[in-house]
Amino acid sequence: MDSTVNTMMHAVRGYFRFAHIDGLIPGDPAVYARLPRIHRDETRTHGLDRLELIRFLQVAQTLSVHHGALAFLLGINALRASEAAAVRIEDYADTLRGHRVLHLVGRGSSPPPCR
Repeated sequence: MDSTVNTMMHAVRGYFRFAHIDGLIPGDPAVYARLPRIHRDETRTHGLDRLELIRFLQVAQTLSVHHGALAFLLGINALRASEAAAVRIEDYADTLRGHRVLHLVGRGSSPPPCR
C-alpha cells in the first residue's frame, strides 16, 4: 500500500474518533483499525556533509544575523524548517549546568531524533 492509502486511513480514523468524542456517534468503529505499514526508502533523505554544512553557515551569515541564526539552528541541530520556525524565545527559558537550553519538539510531539 502506498502513503496515500495510509494518509486516508489516518483521516478516516480521526474522523470517527472526533465524531465519537463530540457525541455524534455512540462508539468509534475505527478504533481497532490497523494501519498498513509503509516501507520508506531511507536512502532518499540525506543531510549535508561537513563541508556543505560549513559553507551553508558561512553563506547564511553573510546575508544577515537572522539568516545566520536560523541556519545555525537548522544545521547544528539537524532541524526541519518547520521545527526551527516554531522556536520561540520563551523556549530558551530552561538552564542546564548554567547554560540556556532549547527544548525541541518534533513531529508527533516528540523530540527530533539525533541525526
